[in-house]
Amino acid sequence: MADFVSFPKRGLVCVSGPDAATLLDGLLTQNVEAASPEACVYAAMLTPQGKFLFELFILAPEAGTFWMDVSDPAAFAKRLSLYRLRSKVTIEDNSAGYVVGAVWNQEALPKSAISYPDPRNAGLPRRFIAPRADLTLGEDAATFTAYEQARLGLGVPDLAADLLVEKDFILEGLMDEMGGVDFHKGCYVGQEMTSRMKRRTTVKTKLCRIGFDGPAPAFETPILADGWEVGRMRSAGHGVGLALIRFDRAQKALAEGHGLRAGDQAIRLDPPSWMQVPA
Repeated sequence: MADFVSFPKRGLVCVSGPDAATLLDGLLTQNVEAASPEACVYAAMLTPQGKFLFELFILAPEAGTFWMDVSDPAAFAKRLSLYRLRSKVTIEDNSAGYVVGAVWNQEALPKSAISYPDPRNAGLPRRFIAPRADLTLGEDAATFTAYEQARLGLGVPDLAADLLVEKDFILEGLMDEMGGVDFHKGCYVGQEMTSRMKRRTTVKTKLCRIGFDGPAPAFETPILADGWEVGRMRSAGHGVGLALIRFDRAQKALAEGHGLRAGDQAIRLDPPSWMQVPA
């Protein structure tokens, strides 16, 4: 297996200028002041209705400059520009010049790279950002498969892959457990719904690690119990995956002796110890 893996569906957006922090703090689920060259702020951007849009890993290589590792960087930069108005901010999609990914052996990275712990889970390899010109990339699908298997084995969502944009909520994607939401910060887009869900404990549906034998069920395959839908498949690997589960329905079905199935596959709920399982 290679020493690092790149994420071709993710890229780098740079936001800089005197008003950069103020703009971002008004849009994201976390304040960005804690970001540094080595410390990442994990956050999300939401719709006004509180639905998921973008998952962000934010570094600050220097004061007033924020590097944002994000899926679909062009769409994120465009969305961010809609909120810029008269703010003194520059927004640049630098994905053509930089690679984002994960690394097992930091010595394999060039000195120009920045690496940092993945804030979602200590068991994951470090993430990195590196100039594309300084990095030799290979076509190692097996390495990406190994990374995904490790991620799924820990029960860690990749929200860009495991939540539906403008449909699912970030608390359904375990972002509270992974430290991606500051419930004490000032207002941001989508805050009202997110805070209401937290206060009223209305999060009955969450991504949950699952186990199965045989081929992985396809994305969005309904998970049924006695003919009733209790969830939907999301990412899956060898014998392990994530599914968006309506816990009250699933637990009732299991208590009544009904098994869970995704197509022809029997499904086992296997929430990780760090997950807050809905009562």
